[in-house]
Amino acid sequence: MRATTERRLAIRDFISMKRHTSIPELMQEFDVSKSTILRDLEALTETISYYTTTGNGGGIHATEGWYASNNYLKSDDEAFLQMILETRLQTDEERARMERIIAAYVRPKQQGGY
Repeated sequence: MRATTERRLAIRDFISMKRHTSIPELMQEFDVSKSTILRDLEALTETISYYTTTGNGGGIHATEGWYASNNYLKSDDEAFLQMILETRLQTDEERARMERIIAAYVRPKQQGGY
């Protein structure tokens, strides 16, 4: 299991660094089968932000603004902070501060998805 986890982290970092790759390139880079790469990408959908395209120039693309080195809010934490922003904060200064915090840590929205 450790090798699987290490490979998946390496795939995450590879996509973050390259910004655009393909299934065949990932297969070659990590010396695994297509089915293994597809399973790895499926497992990574919760921790990385990417989308896929088809055709010439298609492949796996890192979502604009997403980088593996960033820490992002979980969706339920983001919703909680949005609720506080909308219902509990009193001043414009408090709201602006919360909006900056949310913007700094929210995961970029995927354009498509795998």
